Amino acid sequence: MKEYEKMKSETIGTVEQVFYTVCWVAFFSIIIPMVAVFIFFITGLGSLVLNNVSTFEQFESNPNVTFIVLLISLLLIIPLLKYSLYSSERTLIIARLAVQPVRICPLVYVLIVTFAYMIVEYYLADHLMVEAPNFMLEMQGQTNNLLDKSLLFFAVVVIAPIFEEVIFRGVAFYRLQQTALGVSGAVVIPSLIFAFLHGQYDQVNIFVLLFLFSCFMGGVRSLTGNIWYCVLGHMIINLFAISELIL
Repeated sequence: MKEYEKMKSETIGTVEQVFYTVCWVAFFSIIIPMVAVFIFFITGLGSLVLNNVSTFEQFESNPNVTFIVLLISLLLIIPLLKYSLYSSERTLIIARLAVQPVRICPLVYVLIVTFAYMIVEYYLADHLMVEAPNFMLEMQGQTNNLLDKSLLFFAVVVIAPIFEEVIFRGVAFYRLQQTALGVSGAVVIPSLIFAFLHGQYDQVNIFVLLFLFSCFMGGVRSLTGNIWYCVLGHMIINLFAISELIL
C-alpha cells in the first residue's frame, strides 16, 4: 500500500497534488456551504427562521442558519470523500481520514496540551489586543433564548469541528502527506488555507492566532495519527470561544 501511494504521489507530482488539494479544500469549504445555503432556501427553511433577519450580517450570524447550513454541508461532503481520498472502499476512506478508536492515555495528554494551548492563546490574544469580531457581536445579539443557544452550541462546538477537521486534518493532511512536502506541508499548507478562509474575522492578529491554532491541530493529527483527538481539541477551543454567548 505504501509503495502504491508513493508511486501515485510521484506520478501526480508535488505541485499538482498541492494544487488539487487546495481545490478540494476550497470546494468543500466554499462551494459546499453555498450549495447548503441554496438548499436552505429552496426547501423553505429560510421562511421559518428568518423572520427577524433583514441584513446579510444578520443572516450570516444567525444561530439557526449557522446550525442548518453546517449540518447540510457536513452531510453533503460525506458521499464526496471517496473522490478526494482516491477510494470508494469505506475501510480505506476511514483509514485515510485517520478515524481510529479513542484511547484514554493519548486523550488525557491531548486534553492537557489543549488546555495549555488555550492559556497561551488567551495571553497572546491579550498581548495582541484582539477584539471581539463584528460577526460574533452580531451573533451575540441574535442569541436570545435557550433554543438559539442550543443550536449555536451544536453548530459551533459539535458540527463545525467535525466538518473542518475532516477537511483540513483529514482530506488535506492525507493528500499532502503523500507528497515530498511530507508532514510539514500537511500541517502548514492547510493551516494557511484555514486562516485565509475564516474571512469573517476582520483583524490580522486573529488570522495569526487561527494559523497557530490550525498548526496545533495538525501537530495533534501527526503525533496521534487519530483525527478524533483533533476534533475533540477543536470542540474544546470552540466552546471556550463562544462560552459567553451560550452561558
